[in-house]
Amino acid sequence: MRASDQASDQASDQASDQVENNKINEILEFCKTPRSRSEIQDYIGIKSRRYFREKILNPLIKGGLLKLTIPDKPTSPKQKYYSNRK
Repeated sequence: MRASDQASDQASDQASDQVENNKINEILEFCKTPRSRSEIQDYIGIKSRRYFREKILNPLIKGGLLKLTIPDKPTSPKQKYYSNRK
């Protein structure tokens, strides 16, 4: 791999990481008020429920960035998610 190709790959990785971080920050800001999965998903414009759960929602919950309003019933249809961000 040429140095310019490597630099280009690194720049695109950084750009996609930055987009991902911005999306996470938007979600955390949006969830200062408890929100349902569908509200969050609509807000960031992701149509696939499975993709949203696996790639965004679950990692945020596991990382402690999002909390559940009904922690003892994680799959409740009334479940909402909130951020402790100040």
